[in-house]
Amino acid sequence: MVYVFKKACIKDFDEVFSLYQDVIKNTFTTWGNGYPSKVLIKQDIAQKKLYVLKDNNKIIAVSYLGKNEAEDEAVEVKLTKPICVARICVSPNYQSMGIGGYFMGLLKEEAKKMGADGMHFHVCTQNPSAMKMYEKVGFKNCGLGKSNYGYDFYKYEIKF
Repeated sequence: MVYVFKKACIKDFDEVFSLYQDVIKNTFTTWGNGYPSKVLIKQDIAQKKLYVLKDNNKIIAVSYLGKNEAEDEAVEVKLTKPICVARICVSPNYQSMGIGGYFMGLLKEEAKKMGADGMHFHVCTQNPSAMKMYEKVGFKNCGLGKSNYGYDFYKYEIKF
């Protein structure tokens, strides 16, 4: 298969929003109650910080990649130019096929092109399959964090 990795554009909005809704409805996630919101997705697209992976012109994965001041604390590997990954998801129809790891690899390469010295993000402590995948592609669990949204998360980082 030939996958296409690119920045999302406004014509992708409906499909991106539908993918997030599908993931919320059909998989484990702490998302919901308006997150990610339509406004946030449109903002990510306008700021050119939302990336998609397509298979046969269908979006199968999506993620934010950019600065996020609230999460830009270096935990353990002391990143000086970190890039944040957020709102990453893979279509339920493509999970457990290696797409998540492949997509993270593409996001890592994009972060390097942006001048980052590493990446970081948060993963809900109740999502062991995601943690396993992130660790498989080189990310390190750097400890527990506490969310304002009622769940705990681990801080994951990788230094390039």
